[in-house]
Amino acid sequence: MLLLDFGASREYSKPFMDQYVRILKAACDGDRDTVLKVSKDLGFLTGYESKVMEEAHVDAVMILGEVFRKEGKYDFGHQDMTRRIQNLAQIMLTHRLCPPPEEVYSLHRKLSGVFLLCTKLNIALDCRSKFIRLYNQYVFG
Repeated sequence: MLLLDFGASREYSKPFMDQYVRILKAACDGDRDTVLKVSKDLGFLTGYESKVMEEAHVDAVMILGEVFRKEGKYDFGHQDMTRRIQNLAQIMLTHRLCPPPEEVYSLHRKLSGVFLLCTKLNIALDCRSKFIRLYNQYVFG
């Protein structure tokens, strides 16, 4: 399946993408410490958040990273990720000290659209192997 939406195209800076890819890889690896550190470096967090906010942020990233941690096909049609993220939303709204980086709004809107499409179409896809292959080809800096 291929979906092209040229109205949704946007360019992101290389430093932003490098850090975002590091967060994705840490989520893929289940590396909570790196998710937290790089989230601060990227501006998701100030470094002065409460422990509950840091935990909620990392929990949300780890939930979203499940698609990359799952060996074999990830079944989008039978996931409960949205409900689990919504359970963390109130904590993050209450305890957030800064807005996420500006680039994240458009990027997450696109990613959530693709995720919803995969869910509605009941797709099962080996996301982990695809991500690892792309990560190994990614050139930082």
